[in-house]
Amino acid sequence: MFDQTLVISKGSTLYFGPTDTAAEYFNRRGLVCPNNYNIADYLLDIAMNQEMLDKAKDYNDNNEEGQKTGLTSGLQTHVSENAVVRRSGSTDIQGNGLEKSARTSGASFTHETAVHMGEITSPTSSRESLQESVTGKRQRSVYPTCFLTQLRVIMKRDLQTLIRDRSLLILHLAVAIVLGLFVGGLYFNVTMNLAGFQNRAGSLFFMLALLGFSSISALGAFTESRTLFIKERSNGYYPPTPFILSTLLFDLVPLRILPSLFMGCISYFMIGLSPVIETFFKFLLILVLFNVATAMFCLVIAASVRATGVASLASSIVMLFMMLFGGFMINSGNIPAALTWVQYLSMFKYGFEALAVNEVATSTLIDNIQGVAFKVPGSLILQKLFGFDLGGYWRNMIILVAFVILFIAMFWLLVTWRLKERK
Repeated sequence: MFDQTLVISKGSTLYFGPTDTAAEYFNRRGLVCPNNYNIADYLLDIAMNQEMLDKAKDYNDNNEEGQKTGLTSGLQTHVSENAVVRRSGSTDIQGNGLEKSARTSGASFTHETAVHMGEITSPTSSRESLQESVTGKRQRSVYPTCFLTQLRVIMKRDLQTLIRDRSLLILHLAVAIVLGLFVGGLYFNVTMNLAGFQNRAGSLFFMLALLGFSSISALGAFTESRTLFIKERSNGYYPPTPFILSTLLFDLVPLRILPSLFMGCISYFMIGLSPVIETFFKFLLILVLFNVATAMFCLVIAASVRATGVASLASSIVMLFMMLFGGFMINSGNIPAALTWVQYLSMFKYGFEALAVNEVATSTLIDNIQGVAFKVPGSLILQKLFGFDLGGYWRNMIILVAFVILFIAMFWLLVTWRLKERK
């Protein structure tokens, strides 16, 4: 919709003229805009790419050498085939005077120019330009809209993206429902004996594993929006904060919290876990915190590593190691001393311990072995078989909350300081 276009780079005018002739102008200089590529973006590429810029300026410089021979004293104007070079012998002539004298002399100016800005500025105007440059740098941190407007616009766009591309949301919810039914059917109505205890522990750990690996989808979702954020940030549209808040809101709520609640509500009653309402809500709370923590961990990896494949591989490997030290595959008391510290970095350990303590600590297992009936407190098995702390539910919950806060802070810092346009 622009009638005229002015392209400036490092103090030199590369093009000034009708918008519809810009592509042809640079075509003659060997800078051909690719097919299906926005000419406005291509002009910016020329202005910012040193190799393309040198090519454009070299053409203009070569043309200027042949144009300087016809210059006269005072204000001289020379029109060539593709460029107009304007030089002033007097340092106090302003831009309006140039145009006026050109009109008076009857010269026909073409819009395709190669004007070096330093040749038509006076010492006074140079000082003014320097002051304007300093003022521009000071105003670089001032955005055209307020924070609430930035947040509203970005959230609206993310919501529209989520609605238009519903496959990710539907897939997460559908998988949560299907897996909830699968887990509930596999461990349906477990009994309160030794085999039932094994099934209870297995079902709890399996749900954590499902939620943990489903969080890796955060990598792909963030990668798609990262490129757009870097471009818009480099253009000065908004700071990182509204983008981070919108990303967290539209990733954690629809893709992490809701699937956790769906899976937990379906599988809990099918498995036949504790009917106490308080135990049920504490169960859901741990599922949600665990899923949010693993999703934030994946977002940290996505913000740290640009290659999606590398980020996905790193997340999968770390997730497997956290599962290994989660307390189900190996007793925490039997871990070699040199590797004991690794279990404290595992979110699976805190999630599984909290779920197991919440479900089994107050229960009693009744079984019969070779005709001998016996009763075993669930707390005893938790201590001897898994090495869990019976009073560790709230401690584990707080640690999961700390993981969430830590990963949010790391994600915030990485987006703020790392995701910038590199020229």
